[in-house]
Amino acid sequence: MAHVLFVRLMRLVALSTVICFGQSTIFSQSSKGNTYRNSISSVQGDINEGQVERVKIYARERADSDKKIERSGVLVRYKDAIATILICHGFMCDKFDVAFLRHLFPKGKFNFMTFDFRAHGENVAGQCCTFGRDEAYDVIAAGTFLKNHPELKNKPLFSYGFSMGAVASIEAQAKIPQLFDAMILDCPYDSTENIIKNGLEGLKISIFGYEFAMPGRSILQKYAFHPYVQSFVKIFLKTVSNLDAQHIQIFIHPVNTAESIKKVSVPCLFIHCKNDDKVPVAAIKTVYSGSAADYKKLWLTNGRRHFDSFFYNPEGYTQQIRKFLERVISGEAYVKTRQKIVVDPDEAEVFNRSTTKPGDNYGA
Repeated sequence: MAHVLFVRLMRLVALSTVICFGQSTIFSQSSKGNTYRNSISSVQGDINEGQVERVKIYARERADSDKKIERSGVLVRYKDAIATILICHGFMCDKFDVAFLRHLFPKGKFNFMTFDFRAHGENVAGQCCTFGRDEAYDVIAAGTFLKNHPELKNKPLFSYGFSMGAVASIEAQAKIPQLFDAMILDCPYDSTENIIKNGLEGLKISIFGYEFAMPGRSILQKYAFHPYVQSFVKIFLKTVSNLDAQHIQIFIHPVNTAESIKKVSVPCLFIHCKNDDKVPVAAIKTVYSGSAADYKKLWLTNGRRHFDSFFYNPEGYTQQIRKFLERVISGEAYVKTRQKIVVDPDEAEVFNRSTTKPGDNYGA
């Protein structure tokens, strides 16, 4: 009875509200035959002297289940590549949407793999997006696949993830500390609890032209992870994020990235927009400071919104990532302790410097 009354209350609140906002195992060991060969769906052929393969990986459904779910990926590998990069997309993207990110890295020097997180891309029936909690098992499955690939298993493995993909990478590394040798993490959030909190704090009611805080907001926040409340929270967050996620099944679970990052000790490059409208700078600073890595760097950019650092300044973004990877590959990042925060100067300051050259203001 209490649940029924609560749901009715939330419906009344929702109807009276005007939102005023400015969004593993790769294969079981019992699999027949060679696990790598069984994973190959088809061979696409050569592209820019690289071999492209469509692959399938099998990830654990969730922590309390041994069931496997199938995910699709695209692997691009080069004969003389010295390392492999696993690219982990964000919410409402897929493996093809993020293929352009391969151009961040020197051609032919790295192998790449993109893949679909659960409930995204291909083969999504019955799957649910959890904003990083269970997606960690997708990352583990993809990383384990690459570590067992006959042509790649002896090469270093790095992760590049943004938003949900960055969070899932952190969660995966916290579970298996040997999964990645280094990580590039763009705009991860500190916790799903704070994502919900930040979103709900902006809820307003408009009455005769005046705005008031939405009644019941604290109740929504307190019980946000309860199944009876999820539908209301998702409606509000969808409005906050300006995202049309109607085709993606979502169930928000507690994820504490700021706590999980304490188990990550490999070299890390964190990137975040100073104007991020979804994840505040305070959140990324919490994640950065909590990292156990001896070699880590946080770059705060002038990007205009969530995950905008690359689009705002692609040259500087590429430069930062390549410098980080050079130090990782040279071994410097493993023998040298370095913890640094670099903040881009404001635009006005940059344009007032007559001697400024492209790339000068993005730290070393």
